[in-house]
Amino acid sequence: MTHTTGRDSVWGARAAAAVFLVLVVTVGTAACGESAPAQPSSRVERGMVSTKVSASGALAAVTTQALGFAKAAQLTEVDVKVGDTVRAGQVLAREDPFSLQQLLNQQQAQLNNQQAILDRITRGTTVGGDHNTLDQAKKILDATKDNGDAIHDRDQNAVFRARQARDFAQRQFDQAVRTYRADGCTPSISDTGATDGDSSDSSDSAESSGLFGALTGTTSCPDSVKTNLTTAKSSLLTAETSYDTAKHTLDVDDSQARISEENARQSVVSAQNALDSDSSDRGPNIAAQAALVANGRALVANAQRDLDNTVLYAPVAGTVSAITGAVGEYVSAGGGTSALAPGTDAAIPGVGAAATSDQSSASSTGAPSATRPGGSAFIVLNNISTFQVVVPFEESDAAKVAPNQKVQLTFDALPDLTRDGTVLSVAPGGVDISGVTNYYATILLTDTDPRPRSGQTAEAGVLVADLENVLVVPNSAVIRQGDRSFVNTSGPDGKPVQTPFQPGLVGDDNTQVLSGLTEGQQIQIPRAQVSPSGGGR
Repeated sequence: MTHTTGRDSVWGARAAAAVFLVLVVTVGTAACGESAPAQPSSRVERGMVSTKVSASGALAAVTTQALGFAKAAQLTEVDVKVGDTVRAGQVLAREDPFSLQQLLNQQQAQLNNQQAILDRITRGTTVGGDHNTLDQAKKILDATKDNGDAIHDRDQNAVFRARQARDFAQRQFDQAVRTYRADGCTPSISDTGATDGDSSDSSDSAESSGLFGALTGTTSCPDSVKTNLTTAKSSLLTAETSYDTAKHTLDVDDSQARISEENARQSVVSAQNALDSDSSDRGPNIAAQAALVANGRALVANAQRDLDNTVLYAPVAGTVSAITGAVGEYVSAGGGTSALAPGTDAAIPGVGAAATSDQSSASSTGAPSATRPGGSAFIVLNNISTFQVVVPFEESDAAKVAPNQKVQLTFDALPDLTRDGTVLSVAPGGVDISGVTNYYATILLTDTDPRPRSGQTAEAGVLVADLENVLVVPNSAVIRQGDRSFVNTSGPDGKPVQTPFQPGLVGDDNTQVLSGLTEGQQIQIPRAQVSPSGGGR
C-alpha cells in the first residue's frame, strides 16, 4: 500500500486517471468486437507536472560510531552481541591490561626518580654551604692578616731590642778601649781590623776597633784591662750578631706573612666563585629538572589513559551492528576512519549503488567495505531509530538535487512499502563510480517504520520540479517535431488533426500547456504509443 501526504499524494493521480480513461476506451472497443477500435483519447485538464530524478542507495543509521581500542592487545572480554541495544557508558569489551600496567609502573617510577632529583636540588645545601665556605675563608684571611701583623710587630720589637743591645755593647767596648789607653797600654803593631761602624761614637769606635785588632800584640798592659777590653769586644760581636739575626727574622717572617695572606685571599676568591656559580646555576637547574618532572607526569598520564582504554565503553546509546573479534584474539589498535555522508555523522554505506564503484574509487573516498561495516572498527554502534539513505546521483541528475526537496522511497526487500523523505544535503565534491562522476546525497526518512534495516537497498525518487493547478496533457499524447509540440484533436470527420501548442514544464507523466489548448478540450492519443496492455508511453 502506498502512503503519501499533502500535495505529494497527487504526483501520479491525475496521470493515472488519464491512462485509466485510455484503458477503458481501449477495452470497451475490444469488447464490442469492432474491426477498427476507437481512437484512445484524453482531455486537457488541470493537474500537476512533476519531475523526478532517481537513484538507488543504502539505508544507514542517522548516527554511526566505529569503535576500537587505542592499543593492540589480547581481547579478554566481549560483553555485547550484534543486535544488542546499549546505553551510553555501558562496558562493551575489555583487553588484557598487563603490558600497559607495567608500562604505567615504569613511567611512574621514572617520575618518582625525577621528582626526587628536583627535591634534592630545591632543598639542597650547596649554595648555603658556599656561603659558609666564603664566610670561613674571609675569617681565615682576617686571621692571617692579624697573625702576620702580630709576627711583624714581634720581630720589629726584637730588632729594636737587638739594636739597643748592640748599641749598649758598643758603648761598653768603647769605654774599655778608653780605659785601656788610660792605663798606658800601647799596641806593638799598627792598628788593624774594623767593626760594624754602626756606633754612635764613631771616633771612639774607630780607635777602639784599631786597638782591639792589635790587642794580641800589646805590651806593658795589666791583665785586667786586657780582659775587660776582650770581654767588651766579645759582647759587642754577640750583640751585632743578634741584631743581624733579628733583622733577618723580620724579613723572613714578613715574606711568609705576605704568602699566607695571599693564599687566604685566594681561598676567598675561590669560595666566592663557587658561590656565584652555584647561585647562577640553581635556577636553571631547578627549571630543567622541573621540565623533566612535567614530562614524566605527561608520560604517566598517557600510560594511565592507555590503561583505562583497555575497557571499551559505549560513547552513546545505540544498537550494535557489527563486532569484529572474539575473546582470546589479538585486536589491533583502531586507526581507521569513515567517510561521512553529507550533512550527517553517519558513514557512507558500502552497499547498494555505492557497491558498484571501482576499487580505486572506494579507496579515494574512504568508504567502508560492504563486507565489514565500519572498516577496521572492532564494534560498530548505530542509532537505528531514524534512517537515512545515502544515494549517489550522476552529475546531470545531481545538478537538480538540492536540500529540502521531497523524496519518495521504495525498498527492494519490501516491495509493498513506500516512504517519504527529504533531501538533507548534497556533497560538494564528486566521486568516480564505474567511470562516472557521482555526487552523494543524504536523504532523511520522514516516516518511521520497524521493517527497514540498515544496509537495505532503497530507490529514491527526488522531486526536483513541480507545478500544481496548471493545464496539462499526458506525455503520451504529445507529438514533438523539432522544437514544436502538437497533440491530435478530432477533426470534423472524426479523423485526428495535429494541433500545435506551447509546452511549459515537461514532467515524468504530464506536460504543461502554456497556450494553444483549452481546458476540457478532448485530445487523441496516438495508437503507436499504446502498449498491448493499455499502458502509457
